[in-house]
Amino acid sequence: MKNIFNKIKVIVLISFLLAVNGYAQETSKIKGTIGNEKMGNDKIVICVLGTKACMPVKIDTSMTVKYQNKDTKLTDLPFGLYLEAGIIDDKSNGKTVKSISIDETKTVICFTELKKEQENKLIDVLRKTKGVSDFEIHSESSQVYIVYNPPTISYKDLENRIKEAGFELELEN
Repeated sequence: MKNIFNKIKVIVLISFLLAVNGYAQETSKIKGTIGNEKMGNDKIVICVLGTKACMPVKIDTSMTVKYQNKDTKLTDLPFGLYLEAGIIDDKSNGKTVKSISIDETKTVICFTELKKEQENKLIDVLRKTKGVSDFEIHSESSQVYIVYNPPTISYKDLENRIKEAGFELELEN
């Protein structure tokens, strides 16, 4: 009888520890782009789509992704490259990238300000830009999500077209 009671205590203790550990680590998926800030060899900055936030996150320094058909360290990825990342938010260690995928045909461009009345002008610029196949304007976060064809237009040329139309971009190189 005493043995069964001890086993029950151990099971309750293990269950409690698992619950506490689950509470301390939350996983979320974020979409955005590689930020302009360099944070050393164990962190990157992600500019999160739908927010005005750029989030520094820890990375596994051995983690790589295929970029332009080459294995590339996360710290070597260029500013403006679209990504989707699984982030673990550990209350004691902060935010850490658990998984990551990139898409060289997408980006998110951040503006210092994007008013609702500027949307039509931005729509016109993007529709007239050869190589842009789709876009979504997020005026509440002063961002635009763009799907484009890199052989037709580069990220830098895309940025320049938008700036030439009178828009001021945030986090420029």
